[in-house]
Order: sequence, then C-alpha cells, then structure tokens
Amino acid sequence: MPRSLVTGNGNLLVGLDSKNMLRDLYYPHVGMENHIAYQHLHRVGVHVDDRFSWLYEDSWKHEVGYLSDTLVTDSKASHEELGLTFHFNDFVYPTENVFIRKITIENHYDTDRSLKLFFNQDLHLYGDKQQDTAFYEPKPGAMIHYRKKRYFWFSGCSTEACGLDSFTTGKSEYQGKEGTWKDAEDGELQENGIEQGSVDSTVQINAHVKANEKAVVYFWICAGQKMGEVRRQHDFIMTETPEKLLKNTINYWESWVNKDPEKIASIPSDIQKHYKQSLLIMRTQIDNRGAIIASTDLDIMKFNKDTYTYMWPRDGAWVSLALDRSGYSEISKRFYEFCAETVTQEGYLLPKYNADRSVGSSWHPSFKDGRRQLPIQEDETGLVLYGLYQHFQSFGDIEFLQEMYMPLIRGMGNFLVDFRDKKTGLPLPSYDLWERERGISAYTCSTVYAGLMAAAYLSKILGHSNHHKRYEKAAFEVRESTLKYLYDEDKNRFLKRLTVDEKTGELIKDPIIDASMHALWIFGILPPDDDRIFDTNQAIFKALSVNTEVGGLTRYENDEYQQVKDDYSSVPGNPWIITTLWHAQWLMAVADDLEGLKPVEKYLQWTINHMNNAGVLPEQLNPFNGDHLSVAPLTWSHATFIETVLKYNERLEELS
Repeated sequence: MPRSLVTGNGNLLVGLDSKNMLRDLYYPHVGMENHIAYQHLHRVGVHVDDRFSWLYEDSWKHEVGYLSDTLVTDSKASHEELGLTFHFNDFVYPTENVFIRKITIENHYDTDRSLKLFFNQDLHLYGDKQQDTAFYEPKPGAMIHYRKKRYFWFSGCSTEACGLDSFTTGKSEYQGKEGTWKDAEDGELQENGIEQGSVDSTVQINAHVKANEKAVVYFWICAGQKMGEVRRQHDFIMTETPEKLLKNTINYWESWVNKDPEKIASIPSDIQKHYKQSLLIMRTQIDNRGAIIASTDLDIMKFNKDTYTYMWPRDGAWVSLALDRSGYSEISKRFYEFCAETVTQEGYLLPKYNADRSVGSSWHPSFKDGRRQLPIQEDETGLVLYGLYQHFQSFGDIEFLQEMYMPLIRGMGNFLVDFRDKKTGLPLPSYDLWERERGISAYTCSTVYAGLMAAAYLSKILGHSNHHKRYEKAAFEVRESTLKYLYDEDKNRFLKRLTVDEKTGELIKDPIIDASMHALWIFGILPPDDDRIFDTNQAIFKALSVNTEVGGLTRYENDEYQQVKDDYSSVPGNPWIITTLWHAQWLMAVADDLEGLKPVEKYLQWTINHMNNAGVLPEQLNPFNGDHLSVAPLTWSHATFIETVLKYNERLEELS
C-alpha cells in the first residue's frame, strides 16, 4: 500500500496510509531506522456506547489530504453506524522532533457521549523487535519506549485533562502473542507498568462529547536519543500548547512554499496548487544532512527484501536541479556536500548511499563472466557535476564552488576523462539509468558530456585553465563519438545503447526504444529541434505510449518491472510519471507559439489527475486502472513535475 500522506522536518518523518494509520516512523535520519517495521502499523481505536472499533476496519470511510500549502494533514474518518467523524490534523513540528495528532471528534447523535480513544505502539526500535523496554511514567502520564539511544515518548490531552487515562505494556510477536491492542477491545486496559524484550504498548485518552457537538483530543510522539530530551520535548508541547504549535507549523510551511510566487505566476491556479504541494512532499523525503531519499515507502520490501530508502546520486541530482530552479539552494547545497564526502578517491560515486553517508546495498557485481568490471552507473557522476554547474549558474556562490573543486570538479572531471575507450572516445560500459543493463547508453553518454562541460566551465571560473581545456576537449570527443556510434542511419534515430563483444571488441547495437534517449537533447548533445532528435522522440512516443484510458509513457519496450496480473500484449509496460513528463518537456522545448504549448498543459493535468487526494505521486501506474504502483511518494516524480511546471511558466512568458 503506497503511502497516502507524509509529514516531517528532515530528522523525523511520519508516513500514514489511506486509513490514517501510522505506517512509518523514521528517526533520526529520513530513510534510516524505520521504527514501525514493514507491514506493521500503529492502531487507533475507539470504545463508545459499549462498542469497540478500530479505525482501519472497513466500516470506517476515510478521506486524506493536506491543509493548503502545508505539511499538516486535513483528513477524516467517518463511521455512520457509530455516528462519529474524526477529523485529523497531523504534523511534525519544524524545529522539534515531535509528531502531534489533533483529533476533532464530531458526535452526530442527539445525546452526550463518553469515548475512550486507544493508541497502540508497535515499535521496532532500530528496525527490529528485541531488547526494547516500554514503561509507564506516572508524572506527567506518558508511555516511553526505549533502547540504547532511541527514546519515544507518547502522551496527549483531551478537553478535560492532560496525560494518559489508562495504559498497558506487554509482549508482542513473541510466543504467539499478538500485542496489547487486543487488550483494548473490551474497553479496559490491564495497566501493566513495564515490559522488556519484544514489547508493545497501548494507551487510552478519554473524551466527552456533547450532543451534536465536537471535542478535541491531542496525541503526540516525542523522539530523542536520551530520556531527558523527550521529557524536555513533552514539556515544550505543554508550555506552548499543541494548538499553538499547530498554528506555528501552518504558518511556517505557508511561508516556506510561497517564497517566490513569481516563478509560477503565469500558470493556471490548480497547477500552482499542486506544484506547491509537490514541493512540500518532496521536502519530506530529504534528510537535513544532505541525503535526498528516493522514497521512504517501505511496502516495496515485499518484492525483493530491500527498499528505495537510499540516496541514489542520480535521483539526488535531478531533485537538486528542481530545488535550485525553484529557489531552495540551501537544500541542494547540502546534497553536493554529501557527494563531496562520499565520492571515491578515483572520482566516481557508487550506486547508492544511506542517509548517514554509508554505502547502500548493491546488485552490481565487480566480477562477471570471468572479468573485473567497475560496478557503477556512470551517469550518477556526470549528473552531479552538471547539477553543480547549474547550481552555480543560479546562485554564483564562488566560495562554495572553491570548496567543491578538489572532490567534485577535479576528482569527477578526471574520472570522466579517463573512463573512456581510447579507440572510440566513448565512455566505457557501465549500468544504465534503469540499473538493468550494462553497456554504453545514449543516456550515459549525454550525462558524461554534460558533466565534462560542467567541469570545464567551473574549472575556468576558478582559474584552472589546463583542466578547463582537458575537460572541454574530452566533452567534445564524447559528443562526436555519440553522434558517430549511437545514431543509426538505417533506423533514422538514435540507439538506446551499444554493447561490446568481449572477444572481438565489436560494438553491438541494441534496437530497443528507451525513453532515456531524451537525455540527448536535455543535456545538449543536440538541440531539441534537430531532425535526428525529432525522429528519435517520435519513435519514443509511438513505441512507449500506453494506449489505454490511463495513458502516459512507459520506460522502454516490454518493460516487465512491477507488472500487474493483466493482458500486456498490447501495452509496452506501466506508465511512469518521469518518462511521460520528459515527453511534455520536449514538446515544450520545440513549441513555436502558445498553440504548441497546449499539449503540455494536458500532460500536467494528466499528472495531477494521477496524484492521490493529498497530491502524492508514485513511481508508476497500473496501465489498466491507474492505481499507484511501486512506491509513493517517489521524490524524482515530484521533482520532474516541479521542473516541468517551472519550464512551462517560463515558456508561457517567452511565447506571450
């Protein structure tokens, strides 16, 4: 179940599902240590009129969303038979690692009613369930879970009083025990004050609601590395009051997302609205130490026992380009600092990293078919250089550029020059954009060219003329070799990639049509209106369009990744947000007048139509019904939408 809502502050991230249940609790890094493990949730239940119900049951109808221009949720859950509606405003405070739920309870009966709300904590500290302790703290009435340097404090308030009204701790996932949430279903908790090992807890907050009126309950989680830290955060909430913190959070995000309204002044208001929500959602997936996480949605675990909770330098570079274009240079700057610290001595970046700057898991071998090979995706190195160039072009931070010279500009530039075939001038084989196939791809050649041109320009700015000339010469050679070897005269289009026959050294053509060939014009190998680009992009559109009611473009012909059980005989694969918007960007680039921009707005509306109610975008869609597939949110999807909107605004102004 891809995530429906996310809220966070770069240290603490909370993910919620379509039934308003907590599914993810990341701390102290975005993307690392999800303390609610895969396929687990924190339950919320209610006992009223001698009846009990969990809010995830089918008898509840849920709606999810955000308050406009914020990362504060605006969701609800309604139960017709119980005569109750719960309105949720959930948020993580921007400067403190606390998550607060404001639950406004609406009583639809003509009688006063007393409710018991139950909150279950099924924590897996450090990602597993062992050696944990859960205990009740009577003053001021809180439940604490801890292990080593991870502390989580749970408490709350009702209109009548603050603190917990009842509690219990117990075993779960141990000797067949389900957890203390079962204890809540009779409306009474046993009040066991402490448990250790494989534990969970459930707490109770009472509320009284008058006939046809409303009452408010607050529930919060404080996250820290010491007991004193979470106690201080609790005291902070009590002193400031949850309602004041809610208003502060709303004001902060409204100011954050509206810092430069002129950037989108010319586009329709509904696109502006979703642009801003995309910016906010994208921000939740970025750790404050510079890691831009691909996605914090843990449900992808079911496919290969791994996740998207890593920083791919490629994704990070694309997202940084969107951040810089939208004016958030302070975030992208931290990304380049992250890359400067993690780049290898040889000058290349590895496929992916954890948020704490350690190396992530990989499936690229260093030894295959009896030969040693470099287990990289070279575009990740070239793209970071290109992104740094664009960052400097936008903000002109010469001192920051000087800091980046040795690790990124010189180190990466030298690698890109040297990691080439001496005979052809092309980059040596590496894994492609989609991490599937090894070879010499048009996409990688384009990013290497862009990276070398960036290194040349930035070296010149800093006065390193010899390196400027070296990188520029290599860039021109890569461009000419790309045009020579990857353009197929017989097909009148570019090729996805070349492979090398290990025995003869012969270059073997791969005829598969791939959307990543858009990189040829995006990174300047040729202008977008060149006949060779035009023919290539027409071939992409024809071969990769998903001709169902869902629409969009897939990645490449016969893409099998994440296929659902249905008839794909006439469908090339699942439509991706990124590849569909690349086509829109090309249409925009070759448009001569406002009439030529009309299809672009249709693609932007297509993207909006495939967001969920909260504005979340997935990686890809079910081609038959439009359901979100793989992960959601995918940070790169949101970045591509943001960049497309900004380019659209610029083109509207140019052509007007």
